[in-house]
Amino acid sequence: MRRSDRLTGKKRPNGTSAAGVAAAGQPRLAVATTPSATSQASADSTPTAASAAAPSDASAAAGPGSDRGFRFVDRRALLRLAGTAAVVAPATSLLAACTGSKGSSGVRPVRIGMVTPQSGALSSFASADLFVTDHMTTWFKDHGGIAVGNSTHPVQIFVRDSQSTFARAAKATTQLIYEDKVDIVLVDATSDTVNPVADQCEVAGVPCISTMSPWESWYFSRGGDVTLKNPFNWTFHFFAGLNDYYQAYASMWGDRVSTDRTVGALWPNSVDGQWFSHPKLPFRQGLDNNWKLVNPKLLDGKGSQQDYLYQPGTKDFTQVIAAFQAGKVEIVTGILDEADFAQFERNANSMSFQPKIITISKAAMFDNDLRTIGAQVSNNLTTELFWSDSSPNRSFVTNQPSKDLGDQYRASNGRQTTPQQLGASMALFDVAAQALSAVNSIDDRKSIATALKSLTARTILGDVKFGAREGLPQNVATIPLNGAQWRWHQDSYSFDLVQVNSSGNNALPNQGQLGAITYDT
Repeated sequence: MRRSDRLTGKKRPNGTSAAGVAAAGQPRLAVATTPSATSQASADSTPTAASAAAPSDASAAAGPGSDRGFRFVDRRALLRLAGTAAVVAPATSLLAACTGSKGSSGVRPVRIGMVTPQSGALSSFASADLFVTDHMTTWFKDHGGIAVGNSTHPVQIFVRDSQSTFARAAKATTQLIYEDKVDIVLVDATSDTVNPVADQCEVAGVPCISTMSPWESWYFSRGGDVTLKNPFNWTFHFFAGLNDYYQAYASMWGDRVSTDRTVGALWPNSVDGQWFSHPKLPFRQGLDNNWKLVNPKLLDGKGSQQDYLYQPGTKDFTQVIAAFQAGKVEIVTGILDEADFAQFERNANSMSFQPKIITISKAAMFDNDLRTIGAQVSNNLTTELFWSDSSPNRSFVTNQPSKDLGDQYRASNGRQTTPQQLGASMALFDVAAQALSAVNSIDDRKSIATALKSLTARTILGDVKFGAREGLPQNVATIPLNGAQWRWHQDSYSFDLVQVNSSGNNALPNQGQLGAITYDT
């Protein structure tokens, strides 16, 4: 695997990749199409939805063994075990590696790119990504690679740093495409990373799989319209939608903690904040119809959408908090980063504002962020939950149970908790490997994109089927959300994320009951 340098974006060698392999039993279904040329994209400009003009679409027919039109790829057909392994080219011969050179097995490697924020405000997301890329590099080396068509290919993984900015994420993607010559791009870590990466891949005609962003933020922000007619040919996204968020939050709020159902929202004027606050989309609609949503700028009446948005990086939330206090808010929700939430809590503490329930996304994703915010408010802080190491699912590629993956992460990182993003990062490789193994040639990018449209991918998060549900764009798959609560352990100075509501996915058992925030911790 090759990672980008934190400051310059240059690649640095980090371990080795992949190998050569053995054949398995069941036939794979594949659609052979004509390879398409890629179009040049600027490496330095921030992409816009208008710039993501895509080639014409091609649909795939389901073949034998499909389920309701979706292909299943058998693990035995994906993996061909062999006794030899090809070593990734060293940095001095990178140019040869990136221009189609073949390893000792006689076939060129599959090149997988990943963009992750190794530095900047979103750098907490990088830990799970880098663990998974290291884990997969070792696994592909030890097990031979990926079977594509009649050949088994070693695997190279290239990692680039988005530096937690929109523009840098776009540039990192063009570097993966034009310098590293990757066959497919993977990305997660919020809309700020996912969207610019997907836009660049759509322009260049390179398959891209993304996650860890509400699908509406991925779809509408990039030019998708309300008719849900799919404008994208190369980019695919799986994650929960705004209705999933609303159902998970509302089910949790209505359970065991008595409130007056009055809600205050912390929505930044950002990609995610704009869609969560949109009055015609499910999250905001659910609050308006079933709860009392307090307008932080206008107590009498609903006002405009802009009334509910604050400027990211705000240094003073006292006016917002005063409005929440006047409106007798007992539940606070939002999708904001750790720095903004920490500032909100400093102001709330000085004003003695103590809501019974605080449910936020993004800032409550990682235990190390909660330590920065402080145990006083982080104890019993609630958030969504989409994966934990108690999940019954296994990785399709490695066949590793969720619990084993979590144990290995904690042992490798010296961490006490397992971030749920670990499951999403692993699922990206599960989906990518099955799509690659469903085609005849890794040089046929269009065929990879076509395979994704008809694939049922079995992942450590569960099945991923793009376009399988009514009311979803063709290139979107959703995953269920449950409700969870952070518990602080003073004796070990550690947090646990405990599932307290399983309304979205009852395959994950509850581990505790919802409790009100305790302000005397």
